[in-house]
This record gives sequence, structure tokens and C-alpha cells, in this order.
Amino acid sequence: MTGETKETIEIQKALFSEGGKLKKYQMLILGRTGLSSLMKYELIVGLTGWVPGAFGLLMRSKLYPKLLGGCGRNVTFGTNVVLRHPGKIYIGDNVVIDDNCVLDAKGQDNRGILIGHGVFIGRNTILNCKNGDIVLENNVNIGFNCMIFSASHVRVGADYLIAAYCYLVGGTHRFDNPELAVLHQPRESRGIVLKPGGWLGAHVTVFDGVTIGRNAVIGANSAVNQDVPDYAVAAGVPVRVLKNRKESVTDAPPKKVSVGIVNFNGESVLAATLDSVLKQDYAGIDQVVVADNASTDESLALIEKKYPDVKIIRLPDNRGPNPARNAVIRNSSADYVLLMDNDIVLNPDVIRLLVQAMETVPEAGIAGAQIRYAGDPGKIQYNAAHIHYAGGAIANRFPFDDPVIVGAVPAGTLLIHRERAVKIGLWDEDYFYGWADGDFAFRMTISGFPCVHVAGARVFHAKEKAGLSWVRLQVRNRWWFMLKTYHWRTLFFLLPAILVNQLAMFVFLTLKGRMIDFIAGSFNVWRTLPVVLNKRKQVQALKRVKDRDVLSGRPMDMMGAVKPSPPLRLMNVLLNGFFSVYWVLVRRLIH
Repeated sequence: MTGETKETIEIQKALFSEGGKLKKYQMLILGRTGLSSLMKYELIVGLTGWVPGAFGLLMRSKLYPKLLGGCGRNVTFGTNVVLRHPGKIYIGDNVVIDDNCVLDAKGQDNRGILIGHGVFIGRNTILNCKNGDIVLENNVNIGFNCMIFSASHVRVGADYLIAAYCYLVGGTHRFDNPELAVLHQPRESRGIVLKPGGWLGAHVTVFDGVTIGRNAVIGANSAVNQDVPDYAVAAGVPVRVLKNRKESVTDAPPKKVSVGIVNFNGESVLAATLDSVLKQDYAGIDQVVVADNASTDESLALIEKKYPDVKIIRLPDNRGPNPARNAVIRNSSADYVLLMDNDIVLNPDVIRLLVQAMETVPEAGIAGAQIRYAGDPGKIQYNAAHIHYAGGAIANRFPFDDPVIVGAVPAGTLLIHRERAVKIGLWDEDYFYGWADGDFAFRMTISGFPCVHVAGARVFHAKEKAGLSWVRLQVRNRWWFMLKTYHWRTLFFLLPAILVNQLAMFVFLTLKGRMIDFIAGSFNVWRTLPVVLNKRKQVQALKRVKDRDVLSGRPMDMMGAVKPSPPLRLMNVLLNGFFSVYWVLVRRLIH
């Protein structure tokens, strides 16, 4: 008997097995035990789930997101919406989930349900996981009384239209043994993929293992038991292709990408980096450029000898990576520019995945990759972050490989929209180290060009985290960031929390023997204040998004890469509690 079959049967038996009924209920509905989680769930669902009318919609829009793994803005929950294992449900912005829908993300080691931006789920529709994942990309529209079942993975591409009474069967029972009940025979699942832009007519059934191509149309009452190619019109039981919608249409050329590598004394790592760029499976690479910060090793000789087609931009001195990044952007005419460090190795699909993400979120300004340790490829080093209002980073814990909007992406590898980067004033060349990527990404965001993180685009970094080696610049640059980008009203109302955070950092760094660095960094803020305020005018003039819509009050790890002692861990918990309460009190008061 397979693991999938065992899990299915055990779920059915769980309510009748020995043991506490409360614990069984928690595991079935919440996926975890814990009295506080249970009380929160019961109060929110019991008090608001059934309430009709506008008042019910308002209450659920405010309270249901608190049960979920993640939830965007302007999400509507109809009456009697059922959420099971809600901590594994992630919902984007502007989503409508109509009356009597069921979102069931149950499973032991699955990631759950991901619903993108602008999705509509019609009444009585069921999304049911049995240790599988369901992904609905942006702008999927599902009619009423549909069923999507996943025992491994089901993905519905962006802008997909699914009419009423459709059934996506992402798993099936074997029935090889005629002497054994089908219920007890092995279960298998190969998954279902519906590529973007298609349409399922009413009463269509899609069977396990099927991929339906981009912009394909499936006629009503069809049974889809085989793959359907891109742009096909297909119908029947079983389905067969009737015609191709695109026989006379040619594909648009891929968007052009310039690749820019920032280098300083990278002789030992550059070859691996350049080789990984040249092995990309994306056809639109316009040029590969190395911007060199006055290296003193044989980096440039290596490039000239082994990579003669790579263009070199020679900078007169080393003022950090930002001047080099700007030089790459200024010397490009491509649609996008991929900026990367000289010790990064790309998976072959990275550029293609980042471009796809930018096209999926057409207003985006940046798409960032997931950075892993080259020496330990299974371990994540940077997975993007959200910006904490008190001046800190909140680790992105989104478990899917799909694009997700974040507050900041790591500068080690990111794809930028060239024209939008120019519009916001490029990278701030006064940052040498620390908060440079946060500053650039946040200025993009508040100018109306959000950052997209793509965990499926994986790169591998040869260096470890910097730890406390750049404390002075980190302290100074954090203040620069807030003074430049926050509205004055935001600074006024958040100042008490910001000062508490600064005090906590002072205590922490004093215990680590870096008090002088903290003081020097803080003093440097005031010494450079006229310059910062002048930059602030330019940033605020481009601002299109309110601070409260992009800042966050979720818990942050204030110790960063440093392993704290038990007292410091306790301080971290207490401070995050204070910051959470303070955020609730002032969020509506800031800009």
C-alpha cells in the first residue's frame, strides 16, 4: 500500500480512532495542536463565518486573514467558507472566494494552496489537497460547483477560465487486483498542469497526468485524458484536437536582457559565474558585461583570454558595488538588466524564470532569485524579505516557487526593468555596504513598481554572510533608508518604535563588543544629514504608494546571522511583541 493510500484511509479513520476528540479535531481542521490556535479559529469562524450581508463580508475580510499562512489586500470571503489547515493557505490581492467554498490544504509534508492576485472562485467550489499542492496563478476565474483535487500538484495558469461543474482529478486509484477493493489499492498522482490563458467549458473533467497547453480551449462535457498542445481547440469523450488557434500567428521575440556582473578581484570565482551565464536557456540575452572596480588581480586578463565576447567596463576605483551597477545600466539598451555578484552561479533557467515573473506582474520593477550556499546547496542563504517599519528585515517564508511580491530582494542576483530603474534615480552610490538593495528595492516599490521574488530561480553563492563585520555602515545606512523613504508623518508616529529598536541594537552590539561601531555609525548619520535630506526630496517626489501599504509589523529576527544566547532570544521575543502591538495602534495614523 502506498503512502498516499495510507494517508487517505487514515484521514477517514481519524475521527473514529482512540484518543482525545479535541486533538483529532485540531489535526483534521487546523493541521496542528495548540489551544490558542484552536480558540482563534473557533472564535473567528464561529462568530463571522455565517454572518450575511455587507457586515459579514467586512468582518471576514478583517479576521479570516489572521488564520492563513499569508493573505493580501482586498480579499472577499463569502458566507460559510470552510478553511482547513489554514496555515498552509496563501492568498494574493483582490481575490473573491464566494459562498460555501471549501479550501482544504491538508497534508503532512505538502505546501498547501496558493491563490494568486485577482482570482475569483465561484460558490460551492472545493479545492481539496491530500498531501498535494494546488496553485491558482493570477486572474484565474473558476465558475460555481467546481472541484480541484490534488494528491501531488495541480497548477492552473494565469488568466485561465474554468466554467461551472468542472472537475480536475489530480490523483487516481489503481485497480490492478480484481480481488481487492479499489479503496485499498495503491493510489498514484502525476499531477495536472493547465498552462496560462486557456478555457475549460462547463462539465469538463481533466484526469491525472494531463498537461493542457497555453491558450487552449476545451469544449463542454469533454473528458481530457491526454495532453493537449498549445493553442488547440479540443473536445470529446475522450478529448481530441479539432484545430489550432494560432496557425497563422508568429511568436513575439523574447525581451532583451543585458547581464552585468560586478567584479572586484574575482579571479578565483569569475569563470564559474560566466560559464553559468553562458549556459542560460533564455534566447534574449543581449550582452554580457563585467563592471570592474579597479581589481588588482588577474580578473580582467582571465576575461580577455577566455571570454573575448564579454564586454568590460573599467571603473577608476572601488567605491562599492552600486557605481558598478549603475555603469552597467547606463551602458545597456535592453528591456531588462540582470545584475549579479562575481561569485554567483546560476541555474540554467534563472533568467527565463525571472523574465517570466516580470511579465506575469507587468508593473514590477525588480525580480529577485533565491540565493543558496554553494557549499551547501540545500541551505537557503537569502530568500527575499519584507521591510519592518522599525527599520529591519522580515524573512520571507512563502513556501512556493511561484512569484510573490516582497519588500526587498537580495542584490546578489536580480533582474531589473531598465527604464524604471532610471526613473527612480538608479542605485544610491553613497551606500558602500548594507541596505543598498533594501534602499533600491523599496524606492522601486513606493514609486509603484513592486519587487517580485522567484524562489524557483535558484542561484548559488560562494561567500558566507558578513555577520558583524560591517556594523558601522549598517547602522548609518538603516537611518539613511528611513529618512529618505518614509513620509514625515510616518517618521513622527513610528519614532518611538524606531528608537526602541535602536536601543535594542545598542545593547546587543555592546554585548558583542561593537559599541564604538554603533556610536560611529549613528554620528555619521547626523554628519551627512544635509545630503540625505536633499536625496529625500527626489525620492518623495516620485512616491506613489503609501507607507502603511508596504511596511510590515510581522516578527523580525533582530539578531540576524549571529547566534544569540537565551537572554538575547528572550529580548527578541519581547521586542517583537511590543512592535506588533505598536503597529496595530499606529498603522492607520501613518502615511
